[in-house]
Amino acid sequence: MNFSFDKYDPILQELLLRCQVSTKVFAKTFFPEEVTSEFSILHDKMFAVMDHPTRLKKALAAPRGLGKTTLAKIRCIKAIVFRERRFITYISNSSGSAIESTEHIKRLLIENEYLNQIFGKVTFSQKGFKDGFSKESWVAYGDVYVLPRGAGQQIRGKNWMGHRPGLFVIDDLENTDNIRSDDQREKLSNWFFSDLMKSESKYGERDGINKGKPAEFLYIDTIKHQDALLQLLINSSDWLTVADFSNLNPDTPDGVLSICDLSFNTYDSFYMSTKEIKKEYTQHEEKGKQDLFYMEFMNIPISLKDAVFKPESFKHYEESGDHLTCIGHLQSVQLLNGLLPEFDKLEQIPVRELITLVIVDPARTTNPLSAESAVMVVSIHRKSQKIFVRDSWGKKVKPSDLYDQMFNQCLMYNARYLAVEVTGLHEFISQPIRSEIRIREISSEYVELNARGDKDLRISNALSNYYTRGQIYHNISNCTALENQLKWHPKSKRKDLIDALAYITKLINEFFLFFEAEEDDYDDDEFADIDLEDEFEDEHYQEELVYGDGSII
Repeated sequence: MNFSFDKYDPILQELLLRCQVSTKVFAKTFFPEEVTSEFSILHDKMFAVMDHPTRLKKALAAPRGLGKTTLAKIRCIKAIVFRERRFITYISNSSGSAIESTEHIKRLLIENEYLNQIFGKVTFSQKGFKDGFSKESWVAYGDVYVLPRGAGQQIRGKNWMGHRPGLFVIDDLENTDNIRSDDQREKLSNWFFSDLMKSESKYGERDGINKGKPAEFLYIDTIKHQDALLQLLINSSDWLTVADFSNLNPDTPDGVLSICDLSFNTYDSFYMSTKEIKKEYTQHEEKGKQDLFYMEFMNIPISLKDAVFKPESFKHYEESGDHLTCIGHLQSVQLLNGLLPEFDKLEQIPVRELITLVIVDPARTTNPLSAESAVMVVSIHRKSQKIFVRDSWGKKVKPSDLYDQMFNQCLMYNARYLAVEVTGLHEFISQPIRSEIRIREISSEYVELNARGDKDLRISNALSNYYTRGQIYHNISNCTALENQLKWHPKSKRKDLIDALAYITKLINEFFLFFEAEEDDYDDDEFADIDLEDEFEDEHYQEELVYGDGSII
């Protein structure tokens, strides 16, 4: 179909200028069939990030159903037709996904008659291709090169006719497979920062309307893990997020978009009502898929309702010289907010009655400064059936600094046991520790620990019952890092502290440090009669019993 219009019509020119600076206007003008619904206030925050003219590193954590991938493709098309960049790289979690998206972009360009009428009929070629160029890449209009790439594929060093990548659209880079383990997340992160981020030209865009400007990076995904790459970018000050637009609703101080608050009340009833959201959650709950709801609709990697360790189960205490003061929930809140609560009638545990252990989980990497080591000081009070986490320390340190920390804690807390995980290290760590124990005259008994089975399962099984029963107390002055790891388990960013703490169950069992039975409260007078009865019965049964004929029984 041909359309009759005047390219120089002022109204059309004004519309095109608006399209050039606004992905929202461009999408509604040229792709009404792709974006059939009205945009919500959640979309407005997305567009505020996408179209920022000067902040060129952009991270968007958006929930399912907002059309993230569709908008990412339309953003690419806008850059193509307006010649914003000469080299565009579309990146996804696999090469197949990236190719599928760029092929769809190609079809949208071909089939959109409005675009072809206004910007000229689109053509595709392999202009400027040399040996080694991807067969799935293509050139639009003869002057914009589009390259699809999957996670881990080479991008650095790519050059098309003197142009380096100028626009990176990164869509759903992380999936449940490539973020499953610490090693996989580290591998993806290293590739992102060393290969992808270093592939732009240090001189900026070579020509066109963005000549001299640095490359633009648009990262769109949902947060699938607390240690996700997207979460790292959102926490970074040099990446633009929705948190930078506090003037727009809804309020997003944590830098992520969610369709609702923690009580499932909608942020935009036009997009999805509270009733619809609660129905959606119920359907996930019935299938045991609450984690998926929180992740896909709220950008929270685990279900807060069904978390293994819930914040309300965290109890606290305060070091008070020769005793520990167990703090109630109200007092904990007051202390955490800088107030001074009344401690009258709170339970106090004598320090002399504690059995203290120092538990160490060393980093098991060739470079100890690349991973955290943990030192936990844990005391058991058998009479009250309580476990006190007195100090939780986790840092990237050299072995010498780790030794200083663990031995200082042994001395400070008069630890009976020093337990160190040796899995994967064994004599490389055991021999130096044994030597240092003799040199420093440490009286703590040295114990070697070996990790077995799945780490996440081990942590859950070892600690969940203690927390459910309210038997573990955290030192209120240094518990933040530990509680963050517990709260986000099994998708916490770090696990060094909770992994070390989980050994407490094994140590209690191995050294018979079991809780003592609770003493019954009773009134001595109440049982006085029973004692007399017992004496009577004893005397009675001591008498000789005889048959009627006089013989003794």
